[in-house]
Amino acid sequence: MPPKFDRKLNQHGVKGAYYGGEWVDLEDCAGTFQPDSSKCSGCPTRATCPRSQSRNAASTTNKEDNLVYDVIIIGAGCIGTSIARELSRYALKTLLVESADDVSQGATKGNSGIVHAGYDDKPGSVRAKFCWPGNQMFPQLDRELRFGYQKNGSLVVATSTKELEVLEELMERGNINGVENL
Repeated sequence: MPPKFDRKLNQHGVKGAYYGGEWVDLEDCAGTFQPDSSKCSGCPTRATCPRSQSRNAASTTNKEDNLVYDVIIIGAGCIGTSIARELSRYALKTLLVESADDVSQGATKGNSGIVHAGYDDKPGSVRAKFCWPGNQMFPQLDRELRFGYQKNGSLVVATSTKELEVLEELMERGNINGVENL
Protein backbone atom coordinates (compact mmCIF):
# COMPACT_ATOMS: atom_id res chain seq x y z
CA MET A 1 0.00 0.00 0.00
CA PRO A 2 1.51 3.39 -0.99
CA PRO A 3 2.17 5.89 1.81
CA LYS A 4 -0.59 8.39 2.45
CA PHE A 5 0.28 11.81 1.04
CA ASP A 6 -0.71 14.46 3.56
CA ARG A 7 0.24 17.92 2.34
CA LYS A 8 -1.18 21.03 3.91
CA LEU A 9 -2.59 23.09 1.04
CA ASN A 10 -2.69 26.72 2.08
CA GLN A 11 -5.40 28.95 0.66
CA HIS A 12 -4.66 32.68 0.55
CA GLY A 13 -6.93 34.45 3.02
CA VAL A 14 -7.87 31.30 4.97
CA LYS A 15 -5.91 30.91 8.22
CA GLY A 16 -3.12 33.00 6.71
CA ALA A 17 -1.88 34.64 3.55
CA TYR A 18 0.90 34.54 0.98
CA TYR A 19 3.13 37.56 1.44
CA GLY A 20 6.15 38.09 -0.78
CA GLY A 21 5.77 34.53 -2.06
CA GLU A 22 5.92 32.89 1.37
CA TRP A 23 3.09 31.60 3.58
CA VAL A 24 2.37 33.59 6.76
CA ASP A 25 0.08 31.95 9.36
CA LEU A 26 -2.78 34.08 10.65
CA GLU A 27 -1.16 34.27 14.10
CA ASP A 28 1.97 35.76 12.53
CA CYS A 29 0.18 38.30 10.32
CA ALA A 30 -0.05 41.04 12.95
CA GLY A 31 1.51 44.16 11.44
CA THR A 32 2.42 42.45 8.16
CA PHE A 33 -0.32 44.12 6.15
CA GLN A 34 -0.18 47.55 7.76
CA PRO A 35 1.75 49.87 5.46
CA ASP A 36 4.71 51.67 6.98
CA SER A 37 3.51 55.25 7.38
CA SER A 38 6.95 56.54 6.38
CA LYS A 39 6.70 54.86 2.99
CA CYS A 40 4.27 54.89 0.10
CA SER A 41 4.64 51.57 -1.74
CA GLY A 42 8.37 51.62 -1.12
CA CYS A 43 9.07 55.25 -1.99
CA PRO A 44 10.01 57.78 0.69
CA THR A 45 7.25 60.04 1.97
CA ARG A 46 7.28 63.51 0.56
CA ALA A 47 5.31 66.60 1.57
CA THR A 48 2.74 65.51 -1.00
CA CYS A 49 2.55 62.01 -2.39
CA PRO A 50 3.52 61.88 -6.09
CA ARG A 51 0.45 59.72 -6.66
CA SER A 52 -1.76 62.48 -5.30
CA GLN A 53 0.04 65.06 -7.43
CA SER A 54 -0.52 62.90 -10.47
CA ARG A 55 -4.14 62.19 -9.62
CA ASN A 56 -4.94 65.83 -8.87
CA ALA A 57 -2.95 67.39 -11.72
CA ALA A 58 -5.84 67.15 -14.19
CA SER A 59 -8.35 68.67 -11.78
CA THR A 60 -6.20 71.75 -11.09
CA THR A 61 -5.60 72.78 -14.68
CA ASN A 62 -7.70 74.97 -16.95
CA LYS A 63 -10.72 73.31 -18.56
CA GLU A 64 -9.09 73.71 -21.95
CA ASP A 65 -6.04 71.75 -20.75
CA ASN A 66 -7.98 68.89 -19.11
CA LEU A 67 -7.83 66.80 -22.25
CA VAL A 68 -4.06 67.03 -22.52
CA TYR A 69 -2.14 64.12 -20.98
CA ASP A 70 1.55 63.40 -20.75
CA VAL A 71 0.92 59.69 -21.24
CA ILE A 72 -2.03 57.66 -22.49
CA ILE A 73 -1.95 53.93 -21.80
CA ILE A 74 -4.25 51.75 -23.87
CA GLY A 75 -5.28 48.55 -22.12
CA ALA A 76 -5.77 47.93 -18.40
CA GLY A 77 -4.42 44.41 -18.19
CA CYS A 78 -1.31 43.36 -16.28
CA ILE A 79 1.06 45.38 -18.44
CA GLY A 80 -1.06 48.54 -18.78
CA THR A 81 -1.86 48.75 -15.08
CA SER A 82 1.78 48.04 -14.16
CA ILE A 83 2.91 50.88 -16.40
CA ALA A 84 0.27 53.17 -14.89
CA ARG A 85 1.42 52.21 -11.39
CA GLU A 86 5.04 53.04 -12.17
CA LEU A 87 4.12 56.35 -13.84
CA SER A 88 2.02 57.28 -10.79
CA ARG A 89 5.30 57.85 -8.97
CA TYR A 90 5.89 60.93 -11.11
CA ALA A 91 4.03 64.20 -11.55
CA LEU A 92 2.51 63.19 -14.88
CA LYS A 93 -1.01 63.49 -16.20
CA THR A 94 -1.70 59.88 -17.14
CA LEU A 95 -4.80 58.38 -18.71
CA LEU A 96 -5.47 54.63 -18.67
CA VAL A 97 -8.17 53.55 -21.13
CA GLU A 98 -9.78 50.12 -21.26
CA SER A 99 -12.52 48.85 -23.58
CA ALA A 100 -13.88 46.33 -21.04
CA ASP A 101 -15.97 47.22 -18.01
CA ASP A 102 -13.12 46.45 -15.57
CA VAL A 103 -9.37 45.95 -15.48
CA SER A 104 -7.81 42.58 -16.37
CA GLN A 105 -10.75 41.36 -18.44
CA GLY A 106 -8.91 40.51 -21.68
CA ALA A 107 -5.85 38.32 -22.12
CA THR A 108 -4.88 38.88 -18.48
CA LYS A 109 -8.13 37.24 -17.32
CA GLY A 110 -7.31 34.16 -19.42
CA ASN A 111 -3.81 33.96 -17.98
CA SER A 112 -2.92 30.73 -16.19
CA GLY A 113 -1.38 32.64 -13.29
CA ILE A 114 2.08 31.18 -13.80
CA VAL A 115 5.11 33.41 -13.26
CA HIS A 116 7.53 31.96 -15.79
CA ALA A 117 11.17 31.52 -14.81
CA GLY A 118 12.73 31.71 -18.25
CA TYR A 119 14.05 28.17 -18.75
CA ASP A 120 11.93 27.71 -21.89
CA ASP A 121 12.88 30.94 -23.63
CA LYS A 122 15.26 30.98 -26.59
CA PRO A 123 18.66 32.21 -25.32
CA GLY A 124 19.45 35.70 -26.58
CA SER A 125 15.80 36.66 -27.04
CA VAL A 126 14.30 39.70 -25.34
CA ARG A 127 12.01 37.42 -23.32
CA ALA A 128 15.02 35.37 -22.14
CA LYS A 129 16.74 38.58 -21.07
CA PHE A 130 13.84 39.83 -18.93
CA CYS A 131 11.95 36.70 -17.82
CA TRP A 132 14.14 35.66 -14.85
CA PRO A 133 14.68 39.22 -13.54
CA GLY A 134 10.92 39.81 -13.85
CA ASN A 135 10.23 36.57 -12.00
CA GLN A 136 12.42 37.80 -9.15
CA MET A 137 10.39 41.03 -8.83
CA PHE A 138 7.19 39.27 -7.78
CA PRO A 139 7.89 38.82 -4.04
CA GLN A 140 8.51 42.57 -3.59
CA LEU A 141 5.56 43.45 -5.82
CA ASP A 142 3.36 41.23 -3.64
CA ARG A 143 4.66 42.90 -0.48
CA GLU A 144 3.62 46.26 -1.97
CA LEU A 145 0.28 45.28 -3.52
CA ARG A 146 -0.68 42.21 -1.44
CA PHE A 147 -2.21 40.05 -4.17
CA GLY A 148 -1.22 36.70 -2.67
CA TYR A 149 1.74 35.60 -4.75
CA GLN A 150 2.59 31.97 -4.02
CA LYS A 151 6.16 30.87 -4.76
CA ASN A 152 5.71 27.21 -5.68
CA GLY A 153 8.07 26.55 -8.59
CA SER A 154 7.33 24.20 -11.44
CA LEU A 155 7.95 20.55 -12.19
CA VAL A 156 8.82 19.37 -15.71
CA VAL A 157 8.72 15.59 -16.19
CA ALA A 158 10.07 13.36 -18.96
CA THR A 159 8.43 9.98 -19.59
CA SER A 160 10.50 8.85 -22.57
CA THR A 161 14.00 9.12 -23.98
CA LYS A 162 12.83 11.71 -26.49
CA GLU A 163 11.22 13.81 -23.74
CA LEU A 164 14.40 13.45 -21.68
CA GLU A 165 16.31 15.17 -24.51
CA VAL A 166 13.79 18.05 -24.39
CA LEU A 167 14.21 18.20 -20.61
CA GLU A 168 17.99 18.46 -20.98
CA GLU A 169 17.55 21.21 -23.58
CA LEU A 170 15.29 23.14 -21.18
CA MET A 171 17.92 22.77 -18.45
CA GLU A 172 20.61 24.09 -20.81
CA ARG A 173 18.42 27.03 -21.89
CA GLY A 174 17.68 27.85 -18.26
CA ASN A 175 21.36 27.85 -17.35
CA ILE A 176 22.24 30.05 -20.34
CA ASN A 177 19.37 32.43 -19.43
CA GLY A 178 20.66 32.74 -15.85
CA VAL A 179 17.72 30.98 -14.19
CA GLU A 180 18.62 29.90 -10.66
CA ASN A 181 17.51 26.85 -8.66
CA LEU A 182 16.96 24.56 -11.66
